[in-house]
Amino acid sequence: MDWLFTNENGICHVRVAGLLLKEGRLFVQKAIGQEEYALPGGHLQFGETTEQALLREFQEEFGVRIRCRRLLWTEETFWKWDGKNAHAIGFYYLIDLCEGAVLPAEFAPLKDHRRVAAGWAPIGELDNLPIYPPFLKKEIQNLAEHPKHFVRRG
Repeated sequence: MDWLFTNENGICHVRVAGLLLKEGRLFVQKAIGQEEYALPGGHLQFGETTEQALLREFQEEFGVRIRCRRLLWTEETFWKWDGKNAHAIGFYYLIDLCEGAVLPAEFAPLKDHRRVAAGWAPIGELDNLPIYPPFLKKEIQNLAEHPKHFVRRG
């Protein structure tokens, strides 16, 4: 069961995502036909740690094993989603691919979600992309040694 709760007034969920860097590029995902990018990941399931959830998500979506190096950021986000109040809590990890793991060179649909594609974006072009979380563009330039916490409303 995902940590995704809805009722007539609102939506609340917990999401995990991975920051994967390689040769000046960042691994990202986006809904096919949409312009907004995000870091790959997914919802936490009941009973999982955030690291376990991220390992599971990369295995399900890309068929690869990853290693979580460290927690980079946490974020609390509040916004309107389909007319309802939404509240998300996000955990963002710096990750590495395990030995032998290969991701597609070009954007390709996810294994478990054909409406979403993932691929590599040059870090130097992030300023020109609508990407979430918004603080990513600044923070990726100089990763802090200790986790940072962000709160975003809007």
